Amino acid sequence: MKRRDFLAGLALSPWFASARAATTPAVFVVHPYDTPSRLYARFRPLTLYLGGVLGRPMRLVIATTYGEQIEMIASGRADFAYLGPTPYVRARVRAKVEILAGEAEDGQAFYQSALVVREDSPIQRVADLAGKRLALGAEISLGSSLAPKMILAQAGLKRGDLAAVVHLDRHERVALAVLHGDFDAGGLRLDIARAYAPRGLRILVTSPPLPPHVIAASPGVSAEEAGRVRLALLHPSAGGEEAARALGKGISFLPVEDAHYHAVRRMERTLGAW
Repeated sequence: MKRRDFLAGLALSPWFASARAATTPAVFVVHPYDTPSRLYARFRPLTLYLGGVLGRPMRLVIATTYGEQIEMIASGRADFAYLGPTPYVRARVRAKVEILAGEAEDGQAFYQSALVVREDSPIQRVADLAGKRLALGAEISLGSSLAPKMILAQAGLKRGDLAAVVHLDRHERVALAVLHGDFDAGGLRLDIARAYAPRGLRILVTSPPLPPHVIAASPGVSAEEAGRVRLALLHPSAGGEEAARALGKGISFLPVEDAHYHAVRRMERTLGAW
């Protein structure tokens, strides 16, 4: 047999395909909700754990934008993703992205948003924000953009009723902008608002419970691999529990379904003309 024919036959063999798959890295993409160095420190232990579960390397990618992350997981350029509720909903429109597990904190698979002001602010209720300057996070963020806007809309305030609405991308930037007096109020996650409260922030109002961030698989991921990752998240080994702790205090994963995100879809429709 000629060498060329031998190599061609080898490339088509099940053994060769399996061996190549075992050395091809899976890609795990995270949206840029914090600095790349912090995100790498949080998620690298998780990708090492899940790579071990799959028996092949897993490469961590920090997307430059939310839109890039959505494109990567929907198109299959990424195999797995840590997605916020709104990016998940938008990715799901483009492709059949599959939820593997939802992020939980202290056993609760939901979180809340808050509107905050400075401790010494005269603002006492949402209606007092008329004519004021509002800082929000990334426009696509549920916790720091959509949910705060929904609070305002339900209080009868429209965008035109405020002096300014500015998106600052990250929750921490919102907190600091309000503390420094650059804005009269801000919208961000409740847990981050509480972290900044000792520095002079006051929580004005909180949102109802919001569906959690998820670990999701691209449509191109096999059912067998998706199942192994789901099982590893929901029933972690000691190494998996350690990886979850790197994500934050009290973090674990619980089962969630696509139906839990219908509220996000309704919120986007409601806010379309805000």
